[in-house]
Amino acid sequence: MKSNKKKWEPRIINIMADGSVIEDLTGYVIPAGHTYYNVIKGIYTERI
Repeated sequence: MKSNKKKWEPRIINIMADGSVIEDLTGYVIPAGHTYYNVIKGIYTERI
């Protein structure tokens, strides 16, 4: 019996310097040129 393949959905989890885990970065400042922007851009362009 064949099993259905699930599409892989990336999940971004942010781990802060103190070890706490945050899923939403609203209110936090990410410095320009940070690799986080490249990750988000890659996900965005893949969906278009």
